[in-house]
Amino acid sequence: MPIKKISQGLINNYNVSKKAAMFIFFLPMALIICYNILLAVPTCRSFAFWLQDENKPIETLTFLFFLFGGILGIYLAIKMSKYSEKLMVLFYVFFSICLILIAMEEIAWGQWFLFFDTPEYWKKMNTQGETTIHNLKGFHGHNEILRLLFGFGGILGIALGKYAMFKKIGVHIILLPWFIIIIFHSIADIFTNSENISNSIYRGLQANSELIELLISISAFLYLWLNSKMLKKYYTVNT
Repeated sequence: MPIKKISQGLINNYNVSKKAAMFIFFLPMALIICYNILLAVPTCRSFAFWLQDENKPIETLTFLFFLFGGILGIYLAIKMSKYSEKLMVLFYVFFSICLILIAMEEIAWGQWFLFFDTPEYWKKMNTQGETTIHNLKGFHGHNEILRLLFGFGGILGIALGKYAMFKKIGVHIILLPWFIIIIFHSIADIFTNSENISNSIYRGLQANSELIELLISISAFLYLWLNSKMLKKYYTVNT
């Protein structure tokens, strides 16, 4: 489907400008290219790694997009609840709560801001000694599977959005590049964990992992933002 036709659909049904539609479509590719240029240039490499360190720009932005996405989703669910579409409301509530939980995991439930210690029994189970769930032994190092599920879930959402009964929870196709990049990286990450791959390729994939998490958080936020604009015509009529 041509990008002009895709952007026109956003303009007509989601009240999004053509410039905004083009920006959304090309943003994930631009972020990946720019970040990997920084990694490839020796003089910029240390800056690229600094960007993805704990509590630095990439992780902080990931937290913020997950958090505000979750808040937006809860707000959207409250608006939708006025027309008793229970299953769709429950979907948005569930999705939004998941985003908020992931946001809190990103900042170790505030540990690095409030400076509280990890309980000793939890520290022994956690590979990084943090108050997080995703770093527990058995979970740590398998985040690529969750990323892969998110990517395929996004594509499923695009497919379901073509049907009238799923329209209000469907995903607009403008987000397809986001999901393709997330899926490609996740598959490559899984492959490198099970095969003998050159150290440089492995390091490159690992260096992009934090950026992929940022792409997931932004695409989740954009999904809810776009749907809130699309659904506005429904809940404004009923308020």
